[in-house]
Amino acid sequence: MAKFSTEEQCFNFLVDQKWSKGYQCVKCGCEEHVKGKTWRHRRCKSCKYDESCTANTLFHKIKFPLPTAFAIVYQLTTMKKGMSSCEIARQHGIHQETAWFFKRKVQVAMKSYEQKPLQQLVEVDETLIGGYEAGKKGRSRGLKKPVMIGLEIGSYDSKKGRSQLLRAKTVCINDYTIETLKCAIDATISEDAVIVTDKWGAYEKASSDRAHIGILSEKGSNMPEIHRLIFNLKNWLRGTHHHTSSGHLQNYLDEFFFRFNFRNVINSLPEKILKIMIKSDHRPYISLVAQ
Repeated sequence: MAKFSTEEQCFNFLVDQKWSKGYQCVKCGCEEHVKGKTWRHRRCKSCKYDESCTANTLFHKIKFPLPTAFAIVYQLTTMKKGMSSCEIARQHGIHQETAWFFKRKVQVAMKSYEQKPLQQLVEVDETLIGGYEAGKKGRSRGLKKPVMIGLEIGSYDSKKGRSQLLRAKTVCINDYTIETLKCAIDATISEDAVIVTDKWGAYEKASSDRAHIGILSEKGSNMPEIHRLIFNLKNWLRGTHHHTSSGHLQNYLDEFFFRFNFRNVINSLPEKILKIMIKSDHRPYISLVAQ
């Protein structure tokens, strides 16, 4: 927060990161530039296009001061439970829709940070996200949104009396068919990993071409780690956001698991996310709303 407390400090960081590997005009591709209208602009020597250090990044046409934007990135990446757009708006004195739009940009950067599939031993289970519905038990969907979660398990920690949790990934799914589960498994888990599921037949068939272990769940007691993770996920959604639309649920899941996966290096996350946001292309409002 002290490092980026002024506009000049933020602009310096943007200039250094955006053109760290040299300049190239986004209009004509020319690699030579001259002095722009301010120190934070570059003017193409060929087509004379004046480009700001925020242009064509996720900070493009930002509607509030850059120190505020950097502070929001810091809070979203380091606070254990993150922040809702309503809380961001309240703390920083900006409109809720503006806060939501910027948070979506941060979520885009979080999703792109690490894409490596889960490896080693991976527990897999599915759950339903949504409120209580009478008569809808087990895998009965109703209006709830099903998601599949994979949790990478490390060695057993004798001090804590539980297995070491490494990384996790989740995918929103439309149904529980074998084809859907297989696609979700293939998208999140390495081919070399050993998959552990309950003995539901659909998992066994969806994992038939992989190393697979099926165990009796016993209401979650035989797979405590992944059920504890699901419990924490649902508590986070209820406590921080209260409600998320099904169209944006995957974005909030990506945010939750980003912080979970990098919980041991949390102090380095804000600057890394800022760098990704600078290197990423501009995302117009309509493209983030449509997802």
